[in-house]
Amino acid sequence: MNKIKEIILSYATKLNPTEEQKEIAEKRLEICAVCEHWVQGAVRDYCGKCGCTTSAKVFSPVGANACPEKRWTI
Repeated sequence: MNKIKEIILSYATKLNPTEEQKEIAEKRLEICAVCEHWVQGAVRDYCGKCGCTTSAKVFSPVGANACPEKRWTI
C-alpha cells in the first residue's frame, strides 16, 4: 500500500472506527506513548521516526507493520 493511501485510510477510520478498531488504536497508542521516538508537541503528537501524527497512525490499515520500529504486535 502506498503511503498516501495509508494516511487517507487512517484518517477515514479515525473518523468512524469500529469498537475493535478503537481497542487496537488504544493499545498501539499505549506503545507509542512510551517509545523514545514519540514526540508530544503543542499542536500534535507524532512519531519522530516517520513523522506521522500518532492519533491517526494508530488506525493504520497496514497493521503492525505501520510502526517503523516494529513495536506494534497488533
